[in-house]
This record gives sequence, C-alpha cells and structure tokens, in this order.
Amino acid sequence: MKTVLITAIIVFIVVLPTWIIGSYARTRPPALTSPNIRSGFGGLLWLFVLGQTAWLLRAVWETTFISSEFFFMLVRSVEMMTQASVAVLPTVLAILLGAMTIYQIAVQRTPAAVASTIVMLWIMGPGVAMFQSWFFKLALTQASMLQLFGWAIFWTVYFAASPRVALTYGTPRGRRLVSENQDKVRRL
Repeated sequence: MKTVLITAIIVFIVVLPTWIIGSYARTRPPALTSPNIRSGFGGLLWLFVLGQTAWLLRAVWETTFISSEFFFMLVRSVEMMTQASVAVLPTVLAILLGAMTIYQIAVQRTPAAVASTIVMLWIMGPGVAMFQSWFFKLALTQASMLQLFGWAIFWTVYFAASPRVALTYGTPRGRRLVSENQDKVRRL
C-alpha cells in the first residue's frame, strides 16, 4: 500500500506541472496551419513535455542531495574540488538546459525552438553523461546508454520528421507542407 501511495504522489508531482505547461502551450497558436494536417501543441509533444518534466524534477531532486554532499566534501578535503565540481556542475547545466527545452517547446513558435531543443537534448543527456563517465573513468551501462541515446535519437527524428512539429514551429518543411497541401486542395 505504501508503494502505491508513493507512486501516486510521484505521478501527481510529474503530471500536474506537465498538465499546466501543456495547457498553456495549447493556448499558443501554431506558426502555420493547413486544413488536412494537425498543428499546434498536442500528440507526442505531450509525451515529450511529460518526459522532460519528469527528468527535470528528478535531476533537481538529485542535484539538491548531491550539492549538500558537495559542500560536505569540500570542508573535509579541498583537493576534491575538481571531482565534486564535475559531479555537480554539468548536472546543473543540464537542469538549466532542461528548463529551457520545456520553455522552447511550450512557448516559442519558431524553427529555432525546434533546433535548439534538439541541440539541448543531446548536450543535457548523452553529452553530460559521457563527459562525467569519461572524467571519472566509469563506463555507462547498456541500459543508461539505451535510455540516453534512445531518448535523444527518438525526439530528434520526431522533431525533424513530424508534420505537426513542422507546422507548429513554422519550419521550412512546414512551409512546404502548407504549399503542397494548398495545391492538393486547389486540384479538388
């Protein structure tokens, strides 16, 4: 029963901000529209915001704990400054990028929002993990590599190939889709 309650609390803590962010994002009009193609915030963008929100909240929680240990380590041994910094600072950078990613997807309606989101996904996920594993001479597990690279690859492909994303953020592909769709409508 205790596990179910804790799981329900965690789900609530993640779903509530996702719902608030997504509800606001839905009020923002898409950059482009087309009669036969969905545009605007919806579909898999909800899943992206849910995943990013869950990751961000987890990272903030862990970084709070790690930061308290960071200062304890520095008091005991100043020589540990570099190692402690490499453990904490890239994660703090990833948290900032994670918040910016959610902001870009929820608020911005420009091609730059999609491009910067893709870049930030690769930096804050695989980039930070590879840097920390290289510095500490630790190997990433297959599960963590699958999770990090799988998430980044999936969303990179989705943001590049999705007609909804192309129209919502007004990418050059979105403009082509609108033009092609108008030609089809005229022929009917």
